[in-house]
Amino acid sequence: MRKALTTCFAGAVLALAACSSDSSSEKGDLTVTVSGEGTSTPEFSFPATSPDEPAVVDGWDVKFDRILVTLDAISLAENPDMSPTDQSQTGPIVAQAKGPWVVDMTRPGAPTDVHPQTAFGAANLEIEGKNPSAQRLARFSSLDGQKQLDPTLRYGFGFEFVAATPGAKKTNLDAQADADYAEMIEKGITVLYVGTATFKGTDCKSSDPEYDFDGLPKTVKFRFAFKTPTKYINCQNTDLKGRPFDGEEAQRGVQLNKFGSTLAQITLHLDHPFWSTVDHDAAEMYFDQMAAVADADGNLTLDDLAGLDFTSFKDRHGRPLPWRSCVANKPPKDGTRGFDSGSVAVDPNGAPESALRNYADYVAYLQSTQGHLNADGLCAVQRQFAAPR
Repeated sequence: MRKALTTCFAGAVLALAACSSDSSSEKGDLTVTVSGEGTSTPEFSFPATSPDEPAVVDGWDVKFDRILVTLDAISLAENPDMSPTDQSQTGPIVAQAKGPWVVDMTRPGAPTDVHPQTAFGAANLEIEGKNPSAQRLARFSSLDGQKQLDPTLRYGFGFEFVAATPGAKKTNLDAQADADYAEMIEKGITVLYVGTATFKGTDCKSSDPEYDFDGLPKTVKFRFAFKTPTKYINCQNTDLKGRPFDGEEAQRGVQLNKFGSTLAQITLHLDHPFWSTVDHDAAEMYFDQMAAVADADGNLTLDDLAGLDFTSFKDRHGRPLPWRSCVANKPPKDGTRGFDSGSVAVDPNGAPESALRNYADYVAYLQSTQGHLNADGLCAVQRQFAAPR
């Protein structure tokens, strides 16, 4: 049980920076944080640092300078099990925390002297699978109208990614991130990836031994500006141990511990833009197809991907791009590199709301699926931008 809880100035949903410590309580509450996967600075090292860590198959070491995202509308809803076949359906929203908040996913959560970890009961929140350095966003101590949270119920849990806005609460931004966020506001950007990929593969194998991979840059500086506002609704929760509906991986919603803080971690899977398929169980990361269209100085933006057919990649000189594997015991796939869109329609001449037209659309579509609950809980996704439904 937590030995020290917190009280705040007013309201059922509380911004953590407005809190001060209290000594005790027997009323459970829900603390909401946001983090990338794992407990360290997000990166995709090559080779992978451990068997449990993902690696970019074609030998690239990916480091992030900044990943900026604006979150809003963290909500609790009644009846997450309303429809066994439609996860997006819930009962009415009964509590909501309004931000918006802008967070740099590459940095630990910012400490605050008015809400120290020692007063918050940090040990209680360092739950297996959660990041103890996650950025804390809000706490639900009751429902709207000061109605008590019911620990016997599960509540549907949701949140949103929204376009950058001048009114966003800045959490853990440094000066460079602050400057980037000003650009995001100006251009209506929702999520910004800034980083560097460096080729470090050795003993690589290719589906076309005649292709000269030395023609690709060895270092690529990427800047991906996603205009992908998205609602994540009624997330599944891998912390829950009850039986999920058929076809789902975990029960939906959050359920509170009556006597202490329950932790709900919004988890962003930062690898999604580099995936080779929309099937999250089969996806692997690749970067050659991105490096192949970087400019002469190794710079790359999302716009550079708009001219690519992701079902049959070509490099910037128009040559078919083969598969390559630099991971031991993983042979390269056959033929020209092409990624899988599953049941999502593909049409280079189609409308963006009905089909994926190019690789930029594909990457944005995958990025918009990156929001999860408590590491791996899948959410119903409602895209608020032009994309196939």
